[in-house]
Amino acid sequence: MQDGRIDSRGFDDLMERLLTEDGIFIVDNGSSTFIPLWSYIVENNVLELLCASGRRLCVHTVVTGGQALGDTLKGFKSLADSSAERNIVVWLNEYFGAIERDGKSFTEMLAYKECELKVFGLVRIPKRNQDTFGRDIEDVIARKQTFEEAIRNGRASVMSKQRLKVVQRELFEQLDQMPLL
Repeated sequence: MQDGRIDSRGFDDLMERLLTEDGIFIVDNGSSTFIPLWSYIVENNVLELLCASGRRLCVHTVVTGGQALGDTLKGFKSLADSSAERNIVVWLNEYFGAIERDGKSFTEMLAYKECELKVFGLVRIPKRNQDTFGRDIEDVIARKQTFEEAIRNGRASVMSKQRLKVVQRELFEQLDQMPLL
């Protein structure tokens, strides 16, 4: 941040690391900096640069049900339209409601059909009991923990840890079906 706005030149340091260091990188930048970062990536032809350097970028985005469905669909469509590659993993989060419109599921919606070739994979997060699973996951997020940290080192009860294991296993199984690495 500089003078109350995001200084996009700061992303140069991130790109330097991605292009010169070995390893797998996960950049969790959050919603407030996603648009500036993605704009930087598109404007500077970063996808082409990464590809030419033997690197692959997978972008994870969320589509939620309920009231935010329209906005998250627009965000997905905008992201897909700006990418020339099949590099998007869509997380379908039913926390706020089913991901459907006019009786159509996500994969039947026009936004998906128009961008299907850009989608690398789908991860479904089903709606669960908010009193149990919901509160357990909210606690993990509030503590900024991974599932592993919460299960192994957390203060959670035995049953909370069991629910977290269930969610972790279901999500990881879906991710394992994608050739991400």
